[in-house]
Amino acid sequence: MPDVTRGLLLAVVPALSALCLEQRSGAVCVWCPRVLPSGEGVGLSPDGRLRACTPCHTIQARALATYLDWYDHTVTCLYCPFGPCERGQALAAQHVAAREHAGKPELSCVGCRSSIACGEVIRPYLGQGLNRPVYGYLHARGCPTPTTGRPAPWGL
Repeated sequence: MPDVTRGLLLAVVPALSALCLEQRSGAVCVWCPRVLPSGEGVGLSPDGRLRACTPCHTIQARALATYLDWYDHTVTCLYCPFGPCERGQALAAQHVAAREHAGKPELSCVGCRSSIACGEVIRPYLGQGLNRPVYGYLHARGCPTPTTGRPAPWGL
């Protein structure tokens, strides 16, 4: 499993503006209302002020690690560009399960901005946002057009 410490801080920890004062000071987990006594929890920022309880950190780290494992596979696999291979399908399923366990919202495509239904073939998309990486998803066989439901000819 890859080291996801920096990725958690950059892309998974809620924005500072979404955190309450107690979360920004490290007194409360950034993902749940659990109070963190001094010395407990996992530091997420270089100064140690942003912290998470161990259960939340484990769950969020697993969701990100499974995404990165899946992404790494898809960029090196000769078969996945033509439709996910068995290993790609297994890694995708592991990630979706970890993501659901972490309480993430439903998947949506960064290409067409539509919801991704359960069972649709998808692939990971790793891009650069304004100040953080974007860990997203794309329809694997092109985005459906709004009128026909078939993949658009330009795909993504």
